[in-house]
Amino acid sequence: MPDTTKQPAHRPSRRDEIVQSAIRVFAEKGYAEAAISDIAEAANVAVTAVYYHFTGKDDLFAAAMRTSLESISNVVVSVRPSGGSVGSADASELRLAIDAVWDWIDENPQAASLVHVQLPGATRQLGTIRQEFLELHERRAYDYLNTDEDNRPAAARTAAGTLQMRTLIDSLMAVHAMRLADGPLSGLSPKALRAEVHELSRRLLLPD
Repeated sequence: MPDTTKQPAHRPSRRDEIVQSAIRVFAEKGYAEAAISDIAEAANVAVTAVYYHFTGKDDLFAAAMRTSLESISNVVVSVRPSGGSVGSADASELRLAIDAVWDWIDENPQAASLVHVQLPGATRQLGTIRQEFLELHERRAYDYLNTDEDNRPAAARTAAGTLQMRTLIDSLMAVHAMRLADGPLSGLSPKALRAEVHELSRRLLLPD
């Protein structure tokens, strides 16, 4: 017979297990259809254990989204030279970051679905969480831009760089959303699609 014993709420690792279960459930059912009871069942805990760690579904959804986005950020940093120190990267190394995120998505399809499919307005917190993620990677991405020969005023360089990087990040997120299961790009060759993404990033960062 299956073990129906619920695990104690206070165990230090219990919160992380609940978050991982929430990622799976939210990815499969969406925010609106997922219930705290579904997540508790997936984590093999009582519903009260979920409320021991989180105030409600919004709070748990925010934790699931933050965990997924932080995981993406970690893989991007891991491939940057010198552990991601400022000024250490260049445009050629952006390919490594793109590939790292691509591989992360292939290895974490449920977390990827959560990140790329959920609507920004699903909860009050979600828009803020996404904006923080985008701004973080815009700041990091400036290291990939070659501005040595750009003689424009600093304000113009900053504005142009922000536009370039936001366009690239938004484009990458759109591509990944469309290549997920049943998406309009899901039937294309992953190798060919990845090559096109590399070319897009090159053109955005190094326009002819």
